[in-house]
Amino acid sequence: MIIKRVAQALRNQDWFAFVVEILVVIIGLMLAFQLDRWWEQRGDRAQEAQYVARLIVDIGTDIEAFEYAVDLQTVRLEMADLLMDVVVDPEVATHRPVEFLGAVLQSTFLYTPILTTHTFEDLRSTGNMRLMRSSGIKDLLHDYYGYEANQRQFHAIWFPKEIHHLKIASGITSHEQDRFIQENWVFFRPQDMEQVRDAEYDLDSVRASVERFLGRQEFVDWLPQTRQMQLLQIRRNESILEKANALQEKLSEYLDSIEP
Repeated sequence: MIIKRVAQALRNQDWFAFVVEILVVIIGLMLAFQLDRWWEQRGDRAQEAQYVARLIVDIGTDIEAFEYAVDLQTVRLEMADLLMDVVVDPEVATHRPVEFLGAVLQSTFLYTPILTTHTFEDLRSTGNMRLMRSSGIKDLLHDYYGYEANQRQFHAIWFPKEIHHLKIASGITSHEQDRFIQENWVFFRPQDMEQVRDAEYDLDSVRASVERFLGRQEFVDWLPQTRQMQLLQIRRNESILEKANALQEKLSEYLDSIEP
């Protein structure tokens, strides 16, 4: 219909009507384009909000994992301290007999949680990182996930140290003692420690293990390394936990700013 009116205006040389019809066409196209763009942007904002909400959930999972990791490694640091105290005063082992027996092996165990990367990998692999309008948020995401990935290079250093510890600790505790711990706890967790420290065990058997422990000079000399491993692991986990808390706070603020 509009095309017919424009053609008629040209035939009649009605330039005013021609200009009006052209303006109507242009304005109509512009409005249609703007409306389409508005709907597209609205969809992008909704999708962006979904991604941010998912990231907040993922990082919340990380925070729980790394809080537990710090608590667990702190327990193992205390085990290393207990062993070093027994070197100075062997009777210390009889005050916390079961913890001492478990500490011989478990003081070297390391726990390294893996970040929940599902949403971040989705953003990268699909190209939807473009939906994140804030360059600051993008930088924080890359810093957070990049830092953890960079820390993985140290796994190759820690694993041989764990193996070395277990090798030189072999035989300090008896099969019966190891079985007792395995069947009751498998390994000590933060929530177990009150029960572990209250647990009783045959003290003559414990003193025999203390004698083997003190007679294993290589193991005694290694204890500062064991303690350092736990301390460094705690600091690493605390660093990631600090980044996770800061990122979750920024993402929550950003989510509130996204218009529906």
